[in-house]
Amino acid sequence: MVVIRAWTWATSLFGFVLLAAPGDPARAQAPLADAPGASAPSTAASKPATTVEQLAERLRAMEEMNQNLARELESTKREHQEQMGRILERFEALQARPDADGLEPEPAEPDIGEAPSSNGDGRDDVSFDPVPDYTEGQFAPFTPAPGYRSSDIKSGGKRALRGVFGPGFQFQTKDEEYRLQIHYESQIEARIWSQSDQTPANSGIFLPRQRIFFSGNITKPVEYELAVNRGSGGTFNLLNAFINLHFNDRFQFRFGRFFTPLPYDQYAISNYWLPTPERSLFTTNLSLNRQFGLMAWGYLFDKRLDYAAGVFNGSRNSFESLDNGVDFVAYFNARPFQQSEALEFARFLNVGSSVAFGRQDQSPVPLSFRIGGGSPNTDSPGAGTTPFLILNRDVVERGDRLLGSVHAAYFNRGLSLIGEWQYGYGSYASAARPSGDPVPFSGFYVTGGYFLTGEHVEQRSRLYPKRPLIPTKKGGARGIGAWELVARASELRLGEQIFSSGFADPNLWSNRAATTEVGVNWYWNEYMKIYGFWLHGEFGDPVLYRPGGLQKSADMFWLRFQLYF
Repeated sequence: MVVIRAWTWATSLFGFVLLAAPGDPARAQAPLADAPGASAPSTAASKPATTVEQLAERLRAMEEMNQNLARELESTKREHQEQMGRILERFEALQARPDADGLEPEPAEPDIGEAPSSNGDGRDDVSFDPVPDYTEGQFAPFTPAPGYRSSDIKSGGKRALRGVFGPGFQFQTKDEEYRLQIHYESQIEARIWSQSDQTPANSGIFLPRQRIFFSGNITKPVEYELAVNRGSGGTFNLLNAFINLHFNDRFQFRFGRFFTPLPYDQYAISNYWLPTPERSLFTTNLSLNRQFGLMAWGYLFDKRLDYAAGVFNGSRNSFESLDNGVDFVAYFNARPFQQSEALEFARFLNVGSSVAFGRQDQSPVPLSFRIGGGSPNTDSPGAGTTPFLILNRDVVERGDRLLGSVHAAYFNRGLSLIGEWQYGYGSYASAARPSGDPVPFSGFYVTGGYFLTGEHVEQRSRLYPKRPLIPTKKGGARGIGAWELVARASELRLGEQIFSSGFADPNLWSNRAATTEVGVNWYWNEYMKIYGFWLHGEFGDPVLYRPGGLQKSADMFWLRFQLYF
């Protein structure tokens, strides 16, 4: 309306000027020839001419009118600017506020309905990353699973959350400053030992792991994780609880309870991505597992070198500090040919080492050394596992302890090869030898796996079968899943000092055990996996497996169902 009014005044003024223009007195004074009632041109001569005084009066009237118009235009201009300002403020408020349903407008999303493996060589695009994930898969990118779309949660006037599934349930704000991920791991298994009369170890159905993970970030640099775990005896305990300061991939700082960076098959490979049901003999019996500590870690040289170094309480798989000492732990892993074009076959070769040193004064963990076990603990010997060495009840860890390993891992198309040599010593004491004696440790393992169904791997991580048995994409075609053949040889040896110093009974136990495992992994989809394995254990000397009974070997059929999302 303001513009229309201004235009009307301007056209009226322009018409007035034309009528009053002195340059054409005849046109200014005479009516138009074709106007109604017009007279002959000769009559115009009888009309008196306009005087100078009349023109001056008209000019003064025009000037006064122009001034009035200028003042009104200035007033309407300010009003118009104020109105536009209010409109823009309202528009910005509507953009920032959820829509009428309380939801943010859903952004355009890429087509995520196709299977993740789509390039020519059959490689899984989703997993095309040779860099190990040292967060146990808890800080995965915020990406919906194939076939799922994101949805929004009503904000109630606060920051709205976008929610997706895959992997796990994930919620985050639009700016990614705040995020929560929820993951769940369930393992249900049957262990059938050939020796049906073992005691206290036994066959049966077990729940080795039932875990819930909560992780995310509060502002982008501050990451967190809290995980609870079904512990021994059916109780729940703390698994992980840490904060990770992530300002840069090259340097991160983690503190709380988490995996110590030793050895490779513990730190670089999460249990749900292992090629075998459990880790090597050395790792399951002697690794430091989870502890409270402080650790700096990161990736260097275009992520061709991974490193970690920290200080930890020292007590294996502990929930608190049990003595005044600490352990210093360091780890590195390199992929020297990761970006090589000439040696493309060696791009996914990993080599590295890890070491831990500290002084101990505490009850021994483990008290029982066994085959078929998981994490080191004080069980004697633990249900479903077979012991080959149990320490005497008066034995404690006292003195220096050194643990180390040198590892290599190679991945090429469907092939996984992982090997590690492990070494060290621990100091033990008893009532008869209170000062403590060192006992050397040594071990190794070699693991090989190959996918028969064409899947490719660059590291041990989540696998997306080419033809899943149970598709996670709506309308996806069923297939046979992914099938992987796996074999492993593993050995652990303790020095003869474990017997000569009186820490264990040589008539009942052995200081050496070796296992051979052969089996198959069947991946139904990226969340479900079945292990089917046969384990054969050999002992350096016959060991007690029931009162009055000794055995030189043990065999077990192992069937495990695993769900992790």
